[in-house]
Amino acid sequence: MLPDALSFEQGAAVPVNYATAWAALHGYGSLRAGERVLIHAAAGGVGIAAVQFAKAAKAEVHGTASPQKHQKLAEFGVDRAIDYRRDGWWQGLGPYDVVLDALGGTSLRRSYTLLRPGGRLVGYGISNMQHGEKRSMRRVAPHALSMLRGFNLMKQLEESKTVIGLNMLRLWDDRRTLEPWIAPLTKALNDGTILPIVHAIVPFAEAPEAHRILAARENVGKVVLVP
Repeated sequence: MLPDALSFEQGAAVPVNYATAWAALHGYGSLRAGERVLIHAAAGGVGIAAVQFAKAAKAEVHGTASPQKHQKLAEFGVDRAIDYRRDGWWQGLGPYDVVLDALGGTSLRRSYTLLRPGGRLVGYGISNMQHGEKRSMRRVAPHALSMLRGFNLMKQLEESKTVIGLNMLRLWDDRRTLEPWIAPLTKALNDGTILPIVHAIVPFAEAPEAHRILAARENVGKVVLVP
């Protein structure tokens, strides 16, 4: 049941964005109060949801985004906004207890290096391999090769770090996994702990514009298609 205070468009952001953020942070990331979390693409639909959940959990939140979105992230309580376009942006960061990575490719390995011993890396996207309206093999190839090589399990054991993959499409029919997450997610919606953020409402007839917004990474929050 959608809370009275939320619009249908805001409700459309919940099943994918907020469920994914909850699963990544709490279901798999086991985030605890006082821990430090890095959220890649923090201004995106899942990213902004993860920011809200992480702040509600009293974590220290860092997020990557383009500079024009940093002020908006600060308004949502992000403790440190990071310009991922700056060369060597990762230098001097960390260590992190949890890293959420929606980028995939070479970003996953970099995210892994930012974990502390006992840290958890949750990967749930491959936007580095999908960015833009036209795909370049020169751009995609390094990311694809990095993911195909995988992680060194012996190194993970030695460093006591965890790498977790999350694909919500694989979990929709798994009631045993999903049901424990529904109650806290519903409570957070009902008591106002989280507020679904909608960047744009776009008619189906203008669907290419929605894709353009996402491809250009202009959005802060969810882009919703309506009839």
